[in-house]
Amino acid sequence: MPQYTLDGVPLDHPAGCWRLKKGTQRRPLPGARAVRVTVPGRAGELPIVGLDHELTSFSLVFTVTGATPAGGYGGFAQLETNLEALTALLGVRHRLMSLRYEAGSIVRVADVTVIAASEPELRVGAARARLTAVVEVPGVYWRDETTTTWAGNANADNQAITTVAGSTAPITDALIRVTGPASNITIRDVATQGAVGLLTSGSNSITASERLLIDAAAMRAAVVTTDTWDLAAGTDKTGVISVFGPGSASRWLHLTPAVAVGDPFSRAVLISCSSSGVTAASKLEVRARRAYL
Repeated sequence: MPQYTLDGVPLDHPAGCWRLKKGTQRRPLPGARAVRVTVPGRAGELPIVGLDHELTSFSLVFTVTGATPAGGYGGFAQLETNLEALTALLGVRHRLMSLRYEAGSIVRVADVTVIAASEPELRVGAARARLTAVVEVPGVYWRDETTTTWAGNANADNQAITTVAGSTAPITDALIRVTGPASNITIRDVATQGAVGLLTSGSNSITASERLLIDAAAMRAAVVTTDTWDLAAGTDKTGVISVFGPGSASRWLHLTPAVAVGDPFSRAVLISCSSSGVTAASKLEVRARRAYL
């Protein structure tokens, strides 16, 4: 049976202090952020692809009881105590909370905030109440719990990033590392053709003792001389990074899954890296978590 956990607390309490109503336990799908362009004299609208998703919001409906945390019955006084505990859990405002969704072996996590909660509907005699909370996922996508690292070729096209296979949403916060020697480096997402790389003029190469780090979420780059993923440990190279392709005006590389023809269960994230002057020691690495709609 699917279940949610908020900041480590089960939203179906093991002692029955509160539980989610059936039917509110499935993650909703995000919608696209609509953009409509009409042209006089042309039927319909101009087709627009590459639309971003709207943030995700959904309701969680709780039944709160008079059960004690030890599994006993505490009546209406315990119902009030349980309501206070649940509203305290849902009432965090100074930070995002971690919401975990689990259905068998499937585990997804998202950073969320509770934007509204209803006035509890009380049944005094039965020591029960109904409470609805509206949850919002500002970052839209659900993620794997753990981050994985994939290693590939620093000069090869259409490489499958096997560690993020099965994603259904673009991965917007990947860390990418190229180990030298390499020059004229360009890294491309095959599905969207968005790309990042070192500018062809100026210092556009790294030596065998250097690694180029690219943080797609922060839109920053650095060259480090140790085996690290920490951009702060190196020399900033953000100013000599070139970003091009769809969406490049507002973002860096988004790793986007593509569905194989006729097989929606085959979802691969492909990446290409072109470099010159590479050796057997040169390599491309990607550190990321899978993303889901």
